[in-house]
Amino acid sequence: MKSSQVLMLTVPLLCLLSGGAAVKPQQPERPTVAAPARHPPPNIVLILADDLGYADISAYRVGRFNTPNIDRIGMQGVRFTDGYASAPVCGPSRAGLQTGRYQNRYGFEYNNGPAQRDLTEGFGLDLGEITLAQLLKSRSYRTGLVGKWHLGIQEKFYPTNRGYDDFVGFLPGQTSYIDPHQPGVHLSRLRGSTNSDVQGVAEDADSAGQFSRHALTQILEGPDHQVIHNEDQYLTDYFAERDAQFIEKSVKAGQPYFLYAAFNAVHAPLMITQKYYDRFPQIKDEQLRIYAAMVAALDDAIGRILDAVDGSGQSQNTLVIFASDNGCAAYRSGLCSCEPLRGGKLSHYEGGTRVPFMMRWPGHIPSGLVYREVVSLLDVLPTAVSAAGGSLPSDRIYDGVDIMPYLAGRKRGAPHDMLVWRRRPLVSIRKGDWKLWESVNDTTGQFGEYKLLFNLRTDLNETTNVASSHPEKVRELEALIRQWSKDMTDPRWPSRPPVQYQVCGTPFRLPI
Repeated sequence: MKSSQVLMLTVPLLCLLSGGAAVKPQQPERPTVAAPARHPPPNIVLILADDLGYADISAYRVGRFNTPNIDRIGMQGVRFTDGYASAPVCGPSRAGLQTGRYQNRYGFEYNNGPAQRDLTEGFGLDLGEITLAQLLKSRSYRTGLVGKWHLGIQEKFYPTNRGYDDFVGFLPGQTSYIDPHQPGVHLSRLRGSTNSDVQGVAEDADSAGQFSRHALTQILEGPDHQVIHNEDQYLTDYFAERDAQFIEKSVKAGQPYFLYAAFNAVHAPLMITQKYYDRFPQIKDEQLRIYAAMVAALDDAIGRILDAVDGSGQSQNTLVIFASDNGCAAYRSGLCSCEPLRGGKLSHYEGGTRVPFMMRWPGHIPSGLVYREVVSLLDVLPTAVSAAGGSLPSDRIYDGVDIMPYLAGRKRGAPHDMLVWRRRPLVSIRKGDWKLWESVNDTTGQFGEYKLLFNLRTDLNETTNVASSHPEKVRELEALIRQWSKDMTDPRWPSRPPVQYQVCGTPFRLPI
């Protein structure tokens, strides 16, 4: 079955079965791609969406939204059907992405916001951790971050102090996209559950205040924290413009570059301009229409980045990576799809941790691949560093792996034997087709205790808990979790008050 996990497409990607991750047809052996001759170090563009669900991309679910530019990355490279973030919430996921290590190794178990707590308490990415930008900068890359940081607000955590030569963006978990008083701006406040716990999900209270920027949510640029007053321009469009400028300037400078295009779309607050809103007159639900328009704006922005790469004349020597930091914000009633994956952000269902994930690198990744083995955003750092001709520091354990040899067929088998997610008292593990999610030893009494076991090959939507009929599998997976936990450390700060919402019809109370 291992060799059939990589499928070379001969038809458009959109012709795949919607949510086809559970379907593993027999395929002929794919020829091994020889290791390419060494060329100048590739440019690396890492595009990260925010709270974008697996089903929000037309390459993963046809008929919901149309995302031709994002799909283009998979069409010209590889689409991962079983790609995972290392957490179902923004801050910890981004910490794992930046370091290639389980964030639980250095205590980044819960979100580090809201912004004022972040600033006052000094929460952020451990200063002993080495970022992808730092590793690439040591290889003479020009490094740039455009967009959302969310790894600490205090000066010691500031992006230009963590390996980024250039930075324009914002530091906490969210900010306003545009002045809400601009003509043609549409916005949607949180709706759905009447449980007041849900109101705490947004970085700031879901009130008129979150639609405008304040001192901690301003757009900043450079090491001197220059405030950018661009409230008259939609932020997703602005970030795309700055991404393209970074690419153009780097190419002119003749220096290999690493661009971290960290969009905040489609995270709250839900705001959109008339230009994108008008594309969806057929959607009658106002919240869903705004969300669909935000997805379209993000897709256009990514198209602009790809056009800048292609127009630079260096597309053949540029590795483009696209992913989302976690699943859709399902605590907004009716916003997210429960098909093909159940659940969303904060939950340990597949919809919370399995994310759209694609890569493109002409000549290194054959176009039109669908890779069905389990991969992780933890793999981005070692893959990028290896592509740049570097090696990982030997003074620490890396949980990600270089997946390029697997994509080229030079290495067989699965990149990961298992993956684990922990946000106490919740923990989950995937090993092979089996997935266990449990809440255990809940000393707070807020989360309850349960064991949910699913076979993802036969039950991708996680509708049938088979823990009682497979106690031996539960014990096996629990033993693996205990062994894994020995290498992890305690959270360095507490969770914010838990959130309760209906996860595709089932009530859960979840930590942030």
